[in-house]
Amino acid sequence: MLDLLQTGKYGVLTQQKLLGTTSNNITNVNTEGYVRQETVVYTSAIEWGIGETITRRLYDKYTQREMFRDQGNVGFYDAYATGLNTVDKLLSSKDTSIATQLDNLFSSLEESVHNTTSTAYRQELLTQLQTTVDRYNTLNYNIKNELTDINNKISDCATNINDLVEAFYEVNRSVRNLSDRAAQTDVGLQLYDKRDQIVNQLSELVDVNLTVESDGAYSLYLGNGQLLANADTYAQIKVVKDQADNTKRSLNIVFEVPAHTEIKMGDSAWGGKIGGYLASSNEMRQAMRELGQSALALADALNEQNKGGITLEGTKGGDLFKIPEPVAGVRINGTDNMSMSLTFNEGEGSDIRSCDYRVLWLYDDDGKTARPHVFMVDADGNETEIDPADINQDRDATGNLLVQVKGHGITLNFGNGTQAEALANARAEFKVQPTLNAAFDIKSNITKPEDFAFASAVRVSGENMVDGNAVPSLSGVFATGTDMGVDIDSTTGKPKFTTNAPNYIRYEVDTNGNGAYVVYHQADDGTLTELGRADDDCNGVDIFANTVWKDTTLNPAPGVDGDPNTTVDNTMYYPGYEVSFTGTVKNGSSFKIEINTDGYNDNTNGNLMAGIKQEGIVYSTDSVRNSISEDYADMVSALGSAVMSANTDLKAAQAKCAQSQNLFSSTAGVNLDEEAANLIRYQQSYSACARIISASQTIFDALISAI
Repeated sequence: MLDLLQTGKYGVLTQQKLLGTTSNNITNVNTEGYVRQETVVYTSAIEWGIGETITRRLYDKYTQREMFRDQGNVGFYDAYATGLNTVDKLLSSKDTSIATQLDNLFSSLEESVHNTTSTAYRQELLTQLQTTVDRYNTLNYNIKNELTDINNKISDCATNINDLVEAFYEVNRSVRNLSDRAAQTDVGLQLYDKRDQIVNQLSELVDVNLTVESDGAYSLYLGNGQLLANADTYAQIKVVKDQADNTKRSLNIVFEVPAHTEIKMGDSAWGGKIGGYLASSNEMRQAMRELGQSALALADALNEQNKGGITLEGTKGGDLFKIPEPVAGVRINGTDNMSMSLTFNEGEGSDIRSCDYRVLWLYDDDGKTARPHVFMVDADGNETEIDPADINQDRDATGNLLVQVKGHGITLNFGNGTQAEALANARAEFKVQPTLNAAFDIKSNITKPEDFAFASAVRVSGENMVDGNAVPSLSGVFATGTDMGVDIDSTTGKPKFTTNAPNYIRYEVDTNGNGAYVVYHQADDGTLTELGRADDDCNGVDIFANTVWKDTTLNPAPGVDGDPNTTVDNTMYYPGYEVSFTGTVKNGSSFKIEINTDGYNDNTNGNLMAGIKQEGIVYSTDSVRNSISEDYADMVSALGSAVMSANTDLKAAQAKCAQSQNLFSSTAGVNLDEEAANLIRYQQSYSACARIISASQTIFDALISAI
């Protein structure tokens, strides 16, 4: 009878525990983060048939880890696409696009060139020029505003991550301190659920990996393997504003326990939403750089061409745009007064790159020569050192140290009389972002419609065409100045030839039948001085570019790459204008180059300005320059492709995440049908065990009655 009572007692208690577990599952069917529980009963052959019972959580840890990764991918692509969508719309919308405004600008320019004396057309062109400047300014400003929003989201996301990591640390410590029996209680199981729920929330914000330690605690790592938290310590994310760029945010992690330790982290280490925001912010800053590069290339090209012409008032053309300079560099080490600024070289707008620069001063291995090392920094922070052969040191008229970066359209200025040795001794390091805000800083430089210089400073006229049909033509005036063949009188503002400027071309055939285009300077009295000759193979096209100059002591004396001490073929354009001779050229055919004194109704230079739309003026590679329209189209296309790719990846990540979530829920989620069946089964078991007790009572009563 005692056996029956004991068996019934333990049976009732066990079934009661099973009923409690099932009831708990049913009650928490809609509780976020709840993991289905199961009570396992072990058999005992020693006592009364029932051994130890253990309540455990039912889930697949491998599926859970996969779900965490998938949620991180969804968070990354969602944040990345969200950050770029608005910028993509700004760049591609007809109402805000630069492409639309460039079409308007050059259409107005063409109309004005065809009506050179009309102030109405010129006024419309002036309006379009200002609108173009405003469009660049506004677009840059709007992108920067979007970037500010993204930076705020990065800060908010970091705050959420910090709160969750700290909460994880506290719960993780509590879990580690649980005894084996306490871990099976409701309190212990709830702690496990809470810890997993925190990790689940974290996985959407940042890429995380987990390892389970022997004491039951978790160690939480970033996707790149960096520890984020365990039961002994945890890190907090510190949002750092870049010293050289107040639009850039980077993230460091700081361990507060047991000691303050800060670790710098790259943008690729994070993943999740915060990683997506970081990636989109990098893309947005690069869009600003490329927009600035486009604005600078357009401004420089139009400025240079306008300066090669004559205005409606008969004076030399000036700059149409104010190009921002100098651009201040930021000293990123040291506290002395050494400074650096960057200027854009006139006429080299097509060499400007959409990158940042880092400059580091060091001594050569000999310990004697101090020189700068200049690095290009791309959108992802990767650096490429510029060939030292392309870095030249010089001094300006006031003694400032200049560093010219060949092929980049920029010059670095180290002011305050700074010496190269002092910079190298201090290992001075600077960073400069020449194009990041250029589209916002560029401004219009003219206020009068008469300031457009459509007339050319020089013109050509056929003097003696013999009996051929040769036609002389002016390719354009590209530059004026004392070294450019034609200069502008500082008093009158009128163009004039410089000493020994090439102004007369004659085709001559020698006794051997070899022809050449001979370049002369013709004095006022008609005296001809030969300057050089271009071989017949050039077919009369771009004569000055193909001329071998006879006497390099002439003023100016270009030589090779502008070196007056060389006597071999000149590879630079000389002078600042170019001519061609087309058609059938006979021996003795000649033409003059004259100052365009009455160019009121001339549009030669204006046509060259209009042609800039189709010219390659924006740097793409060392050997390729794109037109302004092609460059903008490429930029919009690249950003649009990035957005499309992000949206596609987001859909794929969402589908994969839904799959892993469903797979996890199939084990960890509560199935009401299954729990209802268990409830009936355990109720019946409970009733049966109770009847064992009742039977033992009946037997006991019968025994008592028999005595």
